[in-house]
Amino acid sequence: MRFISRFISLLVVVVVSLTFPSEAQPIEVGGLDGRIGIGGRIAIAEDVDPAVTLDQVIQPDSKIVFHPSPADTFHGSGQSGDIWIRADLVNSSETALRGNLVIRFPYLEVVDAYLVDAQGVEQQGRAGSAVARSGIAIPDPFPAFEVDVPAQASRTLYLRVHSNTIVVLPMWLHASADFQLWSKGSIALQFLIIGIICTFTAYAISVARTSQHNAYRLYVGFCLSAALYILFSTGIGKAFFWPHIDIGTMTLINMLQAASTALGGLFIASFLNVRSRWPAFNAVIMLIAVLCAASVLISVLPPPLAMALYMIMSSIGPIIVLAGVWVMHRRGVDGAGMVLLAWSPSILASVWMYLRLFNITPYFEINHYIVPMALCLTVLQFSSAISNRVKAAEASAVTDPLTGLFNRRKLDSAFDSPKQRTEPPCTAVLAIDLDGFKEINDTHGHEAGDAVLRVIGQRLTKLSRGRAKSFRTGGDEFVVLYSEQDDRAEIQAFGNHCIARIGRPILFGNEVLFVGASVGIAFVQNEGEFKTGIQRADAALYRAKRDGKGVVRLYDERQPPVGKESFRPALVGG
Repeated sequence: MRFISRFISLLVVVVVSLTFPSEAQPIEVGGLDGRIGIGGRIAIAEDVDPAVTLDQVIQPDSKIVFHPSPADTFHGSGQSGDIWIRADLVNSSETALRGNLVIRFPYLEVVDAYLVDAQGVEQQGRAGSAVARSGIAIPDPFPAFEVDVPAQASRTLYLRVHSNTIVVLPMWLHASADFQLWSKGSIALQFLIIGIICTFTAYAISVARTSQHNAYRLYVGFCLSAALYILFSTGIGKAFFWPHIDIGTMTLINMLQAASTALGGLFIASFLNVRSRWPAFNAVIMLIAVLCAASVLISVLPPPLAMALYMIMSSIGPIIVLAGVWVMHRRGVDGAGMVLLAWSPSILASVWMYLRLFNITPYFEINHYIVPMALCLTVLQFSSAISNRVKAAEASAVTDPLTGLFNRRKLDSAFDSPKQRTEPPCTAVLAIDLDGFKEINDTHGHEAGDAVLRVIGQRLTKLSRGRAKSFRTGGDEFVVLYSEQDDRAEIQAFGNHCIARIGRPILFGNEVLFVGASVGIAFVQNEGEFKTGIQRADAALYRAKRDGKGVVRLYDERQPPVGKESFRPALVGG
């Protein structure tokens, strides 16, 4: 009971403190050597007619009523009128203050600042995402103004915020040096994130140029739209490209956000081949893409429809795509897990920012970087998924699908590599041909033959690990490039070991199958011999076959060729 009574008392205190905020207090700025948050010490007037002027606000009989800010970071809406802010700045020190006021919310369209003394307006300026910077406004992605308060003096700062959006006012007053450090650091971090995304965009372009897969082209578009969205949604684009022109960026930001959602969804659909695997989900993604394209008309649509389109492109659509990818992952679709991992950070960041905009979660300075960092992680994970897909395709092109060994194309590339070598890439070439394999195919069928080849591939892989590379070059023909610097006796012993391992019993259903092997070895001492090593190993293999099979024969150039010297076509360039 005591715990419950204490909890109720604490709850009453919290409710009372929220219901009856303290009066706005003068802000002491003397000796400022860093930064201070002033959002909780300002007075606010909401829903003010846009036609109201500063003179009407400051006159003694003004009908504009200011109330203390209810929180350290004010939340409101500019759709029903302007928001006026009043802050009383006091400098009790012997040194004049030259500081910088920053409102860390880049979506504010117009912010007018007036610094007023006893005689009237002393300084004024304008900044925002839809207007040219002027007066005491200073270069920064956020609305920022230079504020001068003489020693032993006070000034009243008035701000008029005109914006048809949700209004969030995290307000900070910086000393000039601290502002320069903070602003440059913040911009540098955003450019670092954009640079990382651009790096992955370049990678995506290189992949798209060499592939016919449409997913990679869609991914390039997603990366570009994400980078541009970060550039303009953070206010950097406006601050750098047209700070002195009355051009708004909100329409452009909405278009880029819609493009990111649409292109991201289309990339996922193409990458996971959703059209053939889940047609209904593919239709949903296409519908989301169409609605995202229609969102460019948000500014001319009725407010309810505009809000519905905005919610679809910014949150509902991406969440639906995430849910669909999760279902595909549960179904075991290849690549869906990495796509799920990639798409999740952007969704979580969007949810967090919505909670922040509606004042459900607290304000943290890192909030300004959550969406850019989430998009960066999304691009990173998407690029990783693409890289894995590309590597898998490259491996598949040089891998025999039945045995898992390298194929003839991979062997050819070892001979055709343009890289300059000082030593041959192997010390010996072993040509291996199975004995009795045709009889297994004829007696037990090709299914049994495939099972035998799979087992032989596994055995050669284990034998070769760390000292050789194995290739399947034909039906029952294999080549091993021996790379260890062993003497010839050890290499010949390795050939005998291959014969012994291949000759072990192979279980197929209820039957036990046996195959043998013959091996021909050609030693390689220089680059020139490497290029003819296959032909020489084949000649030695033919001798092994002629001498009774199941044996190892070494190539001896002193012996004349006997019969057919090669079981396989000559290598390109060999």
